[in-house]
Amino acid sequence: MSELGRIFIFSTDERTLTLVSTSLTSAGGRVIRCSRDAEFRYSLQNIASFDAAIIDMSTNPAPFHLLRDVVAYYPGKPLIAIVPSADLNAAMHAIRYGATDYLLQPVLAEDAPEAVTRALTSDLFPQFRIAQHLGWLRERDLGAVVGSSEEMRKTLQLMGEIARRETHLLISGERGTGKTYFARLLHFLSPRRYQPLFRISCANKTSGDLLLELFGSHDGLLHPAYDATLLLDECHCLPVSVQNRLGNYIEEQSQTVPTSGIRLIGMTTEPLARAKSGLFTKIASSQIAIPNLAHRIADLEPLCQILLQQIREDLLLPEKTLHAEALRLLRSTEFAGNIRELYLILQRAAVLSRGDQIEPQVLQMAGLTSAAAALSVQIGIHSLQLDEAEEVLIGKALNQNSGNVSRSAQSLGISRGTLYNKMRKYGLTYHNGSVWTGN
Repeated sequence: MSELGRIFIFSTDERTLTLVSTSLTSAGGRVIRCSRDAEFRYSLQNIASFDAAIIDMSTNPAPFHLLRDVVAYYPGKPLIAIVPSADLNAAMHAIRYGATDYLLQPVLAEDAPEAVTRALTSDLFPQFRIAQHLGWLRERDLGAVVGSSEEMRKTLQLMGEIARRETHLLISGERGTGKTYFARLLHFLSPRRYQPLFRISCANKTSGDLLLELFGSHDGLLHPAYDATLLLDECHCLPVSVQNRLGNYIEEQSQTVPTSGIRLIGMTTEPLARAKSGLFTKIASSQIAIPNLAHRIADLEPLCQILLQQIREDLLLPEKTLHAEALRLLRSTEFAGNIRELYLILQRAAVLSRGDQIEPQVLQMAGLTSAAAALSVQIGIHSLQLDEAEEVLIGKALNQNSGNVSRSAQSLGISRGTLYNKMRKYGLTYHNGSVWTGN
């Protein structure tokens, strides 16, 4: 009996088809290969059975129907998608359509046997079916990944490779660059995607609070039954005592639990002091640095489109687009708060804008400042206009979160105390399912 079993491979690229077929045959697999759509459909309908399938989506103009067909004809079979280099959007879509794993182009000779072995030894299909039934794959839509700049493409390529591994990871970057988003993306693309994802902030907490949050007997986040992923936000603030306890826990779990245990993803804006404990050495075994917005200016326009779409859906606004001059003004702006600051500016501008286009004047009213602002259309920025936008945003956030102040503050990017102060300022209260104003 062959080591890898019978493997069905489809690719219209002869190089990929030959490389994958040869590497799998050398590893003991029996290969059924095809390179044309008609041959693909005939093979699907007439193959008696196979143990795993590899479908190359990187050269097909309409690739996802290939995955649907394999899942329809052979439900439950391990399915590996080959996607274009650094295209994590294609990887996300492949998983939603039923792929259990993915490979990024250019595929290396050792990639395919390793992926097939992993797919055959970890049956994710039942978990996929449960997630599909519960709508989990739709509800966890992370939105499109933007990365057209050269620096960001290199980052995404590395991210796509690391996501498939079981290594601990450090994500570094300035505030507002999207570290939490990319950590969630990594989890979704990993084999742990159906397991819990926990996030804990290490900033401004005592060691006692953190130990209770992690290891509390009744409601602690860590449980030996989970192959969970733990996000440690601001991990450079983690007290030494908690580092030691967490490091010991991981060591104990690796010796007593047959599964792979907890995966740590540290997120930081500061360098790690590795000398404090061996935990930071574990976390930094793989590292990804997220570029700031100034280093990915080529991504600004698609980022604005995605953020405006998200704002429109969140606040139930009509569709808004950026005027060409408004986009030029944004390009000349240094966003110290990176994407988070860009989002808040666009959010206020979308509320203030009366038409279907956001003009440069509206960006200035929304609080945008740039070196080019003096050269643009002169306009007074009145505090009354800013207050009007702020009051509308707070009201919409409270309505959207059913009056929950904590969730509303989080969605607005401010603290609970700040939100309470602003609610008092505008006389806002939430009562009987709607926001009331005392002004």
